[in-house]
Amino acid sequence: MPGRDRYISASEIGTWCYCKKAWHLAQQGYPSSLIAKRSAGTQYHEMHSHDLNVAIRQRAAARVVVVVCVLMLGLLALARMWFVR
Repeated sequence: MPGRDRYISASEIGTWCYCKKAWHLAQQGYPSSLIAKRSAGTQYHEMHSHDLNVAIRQRAAARVVVVVCVLMLGLLALARMWFVR
C-alpha cells in the first residue's frame, strides 16, 4: 500500500487528536495555519538534538581525560616507589 512506509510525526498526531477535519485537510494538501509554529518546533528539536549530541561527545572526552589522569597518577606513584628506595 503506498504511503505505508512514511513516518507519522507528533505534529500530525496532535492535529488528528485536536481536529480530525484539520488532519484530513492537511492530508489533502490544504495549507495549515500552524506552518510557522511547526517550523519553529522542528527547528527547536533539531537544535536540541544537536546540543544533546555535543554533550554526549563532551562527556565521552571527559571520561577519557579522567582515565588518562588516573593512569598518570598511578604511574607517578609507581615511579616514586621505585626511585625512593
